[in-house]
Amino acid sequence: MEKEMLTAREVAAYLNINEKMVYRLVREARLPGTQITGKWTFSRRLIRNWVESQSLHKLKVPHPAPHPSSLPSHNLFIAGSNDLIMERMQTHLLKGFSPEIVTYMANTGSLGGLRALHLGRAHMAGVHLYHPQTKEYNIPYLKDFLPEEEVLVFHLACRNQGFILNPHRSAFFEGVGDLASSDMRLVNREPGSGTRLLLDHLLAEEGISPRKVRGYPHEVFTHMEVGLAVLRGEADVGLGIQPVAERLRLKFLPITTERYDLVVPKENLSIKSVQVFLNLLHSARFSKLAGDLVGYDLKDSGKMVH
Repeated sequence: MEKEMLTAREVAAYLNINEKMVYRLVREARLPGTQITGKWTFSRRLIRNWVESQSLHKLKVPHPAPHPSSLPSHNLFIAGSNDLIMERMQTHLLKGFSPEIVTYMANTGSLGGLRALHLGRAHMAGVHLYHPQTKEYNIPYLKDFLPEEEVLVFHLACRNQGFILNPHRSAFFEGVGDLASSDMRLVNREPGSGTRLLLDHLLAEEGISPRKVRGYPHEVFTHMEVGLAVLRGEADVGLGIQPVAERLRLKFLPITTERYDLVVPKENLSIKSVQVFLNLLHSARFSKLAGDLVGYDLKDSGKMVH
């Protein structure tokens, strides 16, 4: 069985690069890693996600962007927001149901997912973008990031988003206002992620400058990384989804229920791998796979909302 946590030397061997290059990449915040008691450690899953993200980024895309059928039909390229259900679909459901389909998921953040679609580098994008002016999710952003593409939007799930807290440090934490008025250390998400945009909106509503928030520059790429940073004592609070807090036995303070959708260019619906993925959202296998995750509402999964 593969071990999950890797040393810098093991990452170098995994990536077939020099160990010094690993340290250089992590110092430049280009490779996901965590420093524990002075030593760097790396999640195998996050390194794999990073490789997939780099693969999507390096795809040669002439201008104008190619027809989606030019991407391999037996592969499925998904970019966008990190989500536990999406991870489970890749790890368990797709491999078991259609093993011939190779799925690549790149945690690019919601805005990065829309950009990947625009550049023809992904078949679909997972997004959860709150639009303060309309108080809607996702659809208001389509005209700005996909102005010429005809796209469809399929609902994946609604999920509870809120503050993940160290139970021993959260006695007096009541909400976003305490990020500036207390000594709580934040772990943040990367720019372009829906979670980062939500936090910035909440801070703006309270009139709080990010410069006043301790730990605001401390960025990670997934909800689980947020939870692990809190669990390890590297931070006291971070914005993330409820099932992460439940699995790590951390405190959860709900903020909102957000909508996570899949954006698919209409012409991609003819691609087999896309069809298989969307059909699975209506299956009993999907309900069983995601049903034990606390904080998710699956009643409209697979429904076309735009």
